[in-house]
Amino acid sequence: MYFDERPKSRREDLYDREGELEEILTSIESRKPLVVLKGIRRLGKTSLLRVALNEARVPHVIVDLRGVNPNSRRDLYLRFQAALNEYLSKNASLFARLKKKIKLIEGVNLSEIGVSLSWKNPETLYSLISALEGEGFVIAFDEVQEARGPAGKELASLIAHFYDYGETTFILTGSEIGLLYDFLGVENPDAPLYGRAFQEIELLRFSREQSLDFLRKGFEQAGIDAPEEVLENAIDRLDGIVGWLVKFGVVSLREGLREEVIYKVLEEASRLALAELKRFLEKRPLARRRYLTVLRAIASGKNTWGELKREVERKEKREIEDAALARLLNALLKASFVEKRVEGRNVTYGIADPVLEFALLH
Repeated sequence: MYFDERPKSRREDLYDREGELEEILTSIESRKPLVVLKGIRRLGKTSLLRVALNEARVPHVIVDLRGVNPNSRRDLYLRFQAALNEYLSKNASLFARLKKKIKLIEGVNLSEIGVSLSWKNPETLYSLISALEGEGFVIAFDEVQEARGPAGKELASLIAHFYDYGETTFILTGSEIGLLYDFLGVENPDAPLYGRAFQEIELLRFSREQSLDFLRKGFEQAGIDAPEEVLENAIDRLDGIVGWLVKFGVVSLREGLREEVIYKVLEEASRLALAELKRFLEKRPLARRRYLTVLRAIASGKNTWGELKREVERKEKREIEDAALARLLNALLKASFVEKRVEGRNVTYGIADPVLEFALLH
């Protein structure tokens, strides 16, 4: 079923990502050391990753780093431990083989239900991954840009070590593209992963035609002949972001497919989009008002550099330096809340997610 808000795990539940799926499968088969799957929020990166790993039929760990404490090695290790134990609990014979390899690793304790990692020694995770390497594990870090600070640097160093000296394939996903590139050290010679080549796979929004086809087929799966006008209007408001299209389908199946459902979805989805923005702003309390001024100005159509600067100055009743506005926009671009749009010599800024744009205006 397309209209299922849980991440997909089977190819038949994944709509029109055949090209990207084959790229990941080829990368795994050829043992590429580092694969990067990028795309703004709710384009289906986690679903694509899960389907690819299931189809590749290789042992794997998917570590969810959303909300990880960037200053805590303990948090990072517990996330890895939980992900590994989830996989081992479903693969008893593999766990039995691994016990022989890892029982002597300092900082790893074995039980009948899995492994327990000590976070106090950074060598523990290196030794454990070395043991997993012999079984051909693929290790994925979902939303890896969340691992910033000391924990992020340690994780990047670990990946760099196995890139240079190991055989493990690491797959990294990221929704905040600029911060993802910061983790990869794309422009930072001092970063642990700087200079390492990686296979980059980008998920884009569905086109209008794809979005319509997705909704039609989703409703057909539920035995509903969907009115074309309602689908067109839903896409006008939700764009080609598959997560929001799925939510529209789910709510429509629950409450009936009609025009009013579009606005109910926007209201429900707005709370999720604003919660993500809130987490971003909580880390930047001193500039919170300025960020909101810039975002609301862009959402209302004031989307050039000059218009944004004038709007911030109008709100604050004083001049601001170009460098200050540049820092604001750069942070919003890195977090993928804002997109830069270039047409010839004209540069404008737009809100990346139409639901967040709706939320900022209401």
